[in-house]
Amino acid sequence: MPAVLHTIVFNAEAEASEVRQMARQAREVLTQIPGVQGLTFGQAVAREARYRYLLVVTFENEAVIPLYRDHPLHQAFANQVFRPLAPDRITTDYALEEV
Repeated sequence: MPAVLHTIVFNAEAEASEVRQMARQAREVLTQIPGVQGLTFGQAVAREARYRYLLVVTFENEAVIPLYRDHPLHQAFANQVFRPLAPDRITTDYALEEV
């Protein structure tokens, strides 16, 4: 099974420094979940971009998706930290392919 990228593009109701701190916390917490291989964060280069920020959580494979979604660490972080900070977001999972 190929690796999966769990992508979230979002806008935040916070200063950029607070968003970066949230991303550091996300890496610390979410990479403890079995099957999570890593987490990356980015900020849009263009000021007029529809979404300013990006989080990408890399999963070992598609089977990790429901385990991650339902894991208590993810649930607590998402409900207490991420969702209140980023109400405007889009989440999509992508299976990686060789081309």
